Amino acid sequence: MSEPEASGESRSAQDSVPVLDPSQVTVRLNERGQAELRVAGGRSHTDVRVIPAFPISRPNRFVYFLDAEGKELGLLEEPRRLDRESRDLVLAQADQAYFMPRITRIADVEERPGSGLARWDVDTDRGPSTFEVVSHSESVWYVGKNRVVIRDADGNRYLIEDLAALDRRSRRLTDLYL
Repeated sequence: MSEPEASGESRSAQDSVPVLDPSQVTVRLNERGQAELRVAGGRSHTDVRVIPAFPISRPNRFVYFLDAEGKELGLLEEPRRLDRESRDLVLAQADQAYFMPRITRIADVEERPGSGLARWDVDTDRGPSTFEVVSHSESVWYVGKNRVVIRDADGNRYLIEDLAALDRRSRRLTDLYL
């Protein structure tokens, strides 16, 4: 990676998205409650969205800043290096970008004959949840040895952080339905 320029940005050799230096960036909410990105040198962007670059494999390690039209304004590595107020805002916004509860226990999985659906009753880090899964092959992704993402019939995603860490009954249900 090249050294940051005076503006607080550097360009990656492979990409035209500026790589932002955390020491040159602040993020605050403006008077309308929108995130505002300020880069040293006076540049400011309002109505900014924060999106994790790798939400499953490296959550909160890299984040993109997008403008209101979805154009990439910059990539920030290690948002934890931002000042406290910026860091808290960026991490909260990144967490909201992808609603992905973590499954901690599977209470039951029931296939619905003739429908092609399976109803899952689970406990998550955000409370109990019930959802339907359409097809195992189209709705389940292994993202590592024991890490699994499940997409329900409505497009919501759920994460099993570590299959081996689940209780015995939950593991048995995953063996049957994953």
